Amino acid sequence: GVVSSASSGVRSAPALPSYPPSLALERKKVINAAVSQTGVGETPKIPDGFLSEENLMWQALFRQVAAVASRHACREYLDALASGARYSQDAIPDLKGLSERLYEATGWQVAPVTGVITSEQFFAYLEARQMPCTQYIRPHTKFAFTEDPDCIHELLGHVPALFIPSWARLSQAFGSTAARLVERGEKAKLKQLEVMYFAVMEKGLVRQAGEVKAIGASVISGSGELVHAMEHPEKHLPLEPGLVMQYGSTCETDFMEHFFVGESVDSMAVVVTEWMDTL
Repeated sequence: GVVSSASSGVRSAPALPSYPPSLALERKKVINAAVSQTGVGETPKIPDGFLSEENLMWQALFRQVAAVASRHACREYLDALASGARYSQDAIPDLKGLSERLYEATGWQVAPVTGVITSEQFFAYLEARQMPCTQYIRPHTKFAFTEDPDCIHELLGHVPALFIPSWARLSQAFGSTAARLVERGEKAKLKQLEVMYFAVMEKGLVRQAGEVKAIGASVISGSGELVHAMEHPEKHLPLEPGLVMQYGSTCETDFMEHFFVGESVDSMAVVVTEWMDTL
């Protein structure tokens, strides 16, 4: 989520639109000024809307992520992207319309935010069935990798998966479990919860028709890491809580050392929810 500090991407980019860092930085201020005045499930009133350069960056990134996801993401994600999120590849999505579709499907909404938030804040949003989402987009110089969570990670990673009922319930369970641990002052267990969130919701893989596919938001939206995960089956471990606690990580400066593979999307939700009940 926006709590994460990176969204790794592709190693070789196609011809890119021009959206230089100086302009991106200026635009981030303008967009965030609008976002700070925007309620949950609403579209920020950005003066004159998004620039053509921003929509062209969305177009290039959307095509890249969708092309790799079509080969390597699980069918639940692909169905949700096509029939739930229903994005246009031509323009950054309108949050109000998206939020209404999501609310109708699973009771979730999209909450516009201005940037990185703490893990505690992030989990509090999840408990309220809200996915925090930035609205600015990376400059072309960061096409393959950005440490600043732009709208690509949330809109192409997390939001489509929230149209999947079991995944939406699991996301809220992470939020309510975090609230319980925060209230009890259980810092070590909260850290364990973060490691599990990262292993499953950000980087999770799943078996499907004899192949390994992706469900995790970060690994899908960072298409370079998705290719890497598929090319390195020796890094795959079964999704078992003991293994996640032993080998999981929240490090984002490089590709993951290990990826955890569930037996199905719905069974992953069951395994993780049952583990959370033991915390």
